[in-house]
Amino acid sequence: MPRAGYVGDELGSALIGSRLVRDIMSLCFLMEKQYAPYPKWLGTAFQQLDCADDLTPVLRWAILAEDWRARQAALTQAYEYLAEMHNQFGITRSLPSNVTDFHGRPFKVIHGERFAQAILEQIVDPHLKKLSQRSLIGSIDQFSDNTKLLSDTTWQPEVRHFYQG
Repeated sequence: MPRAGYVGDELGSALIGSRLVRDIMSLCFLMEKQYAPYPKWLGTAFQQLDCADDLTPVLRWAILAEDWRARQAALTQAYEYLAEMHNQFGITRSLPSNVTDFHGRPFKVIHGERFAQAILEQIVDPHLKKLSQRSLIGSIDQFSDNTKLLSDTTWQPEVRHFYQG
């Protein structure tokens, strides 16, 4: 998101920023163990989450930001908030919750790979452990928001191969 804005593509930066806001919202549902509905109801359902009062103004700021720097400032607040949430759950060792520059560039990152790796280290089930050795692609809703695909269980055999090790 910041790289697109940095090179003058504010529209592209805004589009990526909006996708990041959606990812943040989806992660909040996951962290609070609540069902994330399809996009039509996502904002309404998000307001029911415990973190909504704190994050809604930040996420609106990110969506409405005029430029990539303001968008980045909003998103970094959200990233740090989520990192703190993660640490409060205690499912992994406590991880740094502050953003840092990305390789000396003016792009702020939370180093999400640290969180993913710490979670992977907690997996003990042999099948899941083997599956986790592959490239992590996330759940189906991270690469498709097609309502039919997400809600119609007859699609499961068709997409299962993405997850088989």
